[in-house]
Amino acid sequence: GQEGEFYLFWNSQFPTFHRDYDEYGFRIAMDYKECDGPLLARCAQLLFGRAEGELSSSTELKNLLRTGLPREYRARVWRFMIQTRTKSLKERHPNCYQELCEKSRTSPHLVPRQIQLDLDRTLTSNQYFSPPSNPLIQKLERVLQAFSWQNPTIGYVQGLNRLAAIALLILQDEEDAFWCLEVIVDYIMPPHYYTKDLADQRVLKDLMSEKLPRLTAHLEALKVDVSLITVEWFLVLFVESLPARILFKVWDAFLYEGIKINDSVEMYQYLRIFPYTIADGR
Repeated sequence: GQEGEFYLFWNSQFPTFHRDYDEYGFRIAMDYKECDGPLLARCAQLLFGRAEGELSSSTELKNLLRTGLPREYRARVWRFMIQTRTKSLKERHPNCYQELCEKSRTSPHLVPRQIQLDLDRTLTSNQYFSPPSNPLIQKLERVLQAFSWQNPTIGYVQGLNRLAAIALLILQDEEDAFWCLEVIVDYIMPPHYYTKDLADQRVLKDLMSEKLPRLTAHLEALKVDVSLITVEWFLVLFVESLPARILFKVWDAFLYEGIKINDSVEMYQYLRIFPYTIADGR
């Protein structure tokens, strides 16, 4: 299938790929078993032999995504989730990505300069982004340039390079990676998230005060501003903060389920009812 061909391609392009790195190019920190037999069997039953166009949203798929997809199926399911959100736009503008790339090619002086500066700073510990001549670097540049044309209000901000890089590692195809970035920024994250003050940091601090009062008091006594750390967690969806094997599980669920709580009012409403939802004393 496509996934198998992809790994053969990588092996031919990068014969020095070291066994201390996983198939996505991240160093393996410890031995782990990604999927057990029953999970693989469930995935095979639901996904085997089906193209992304034949998949559909379901409780079973949601549960699989929360458990974590086996790598054999991840690219296919991600393409399905992206297609679900962008289908109408792509039908109206079938050549959107190619036209945006042409704009970048013919008007390079209008492309944000920061993109070029950030290319060599992207996933520096990942084998596929380390060599300067790596073809993924050129793909990443085109994806970010196209995104800046598609979203002139945002243009480019630091952090988008890492989101696009993860999309490229999983999806392989640069146009798919562009649409993945588009889905994250324009369809899932709150409106204006990358252009205005980050309200989620205030919500997080309120949530910590409510749920972790001792930790919050300790951090305040040390004069530690937790947002100096957590703002990057949210901006880049935990890229380079979580181990890769956990990061991809978070993204599996995130791309399918999106944002659950959209503003501080909803968060406070949830916190008020949350104690009544606890049924298990453990």
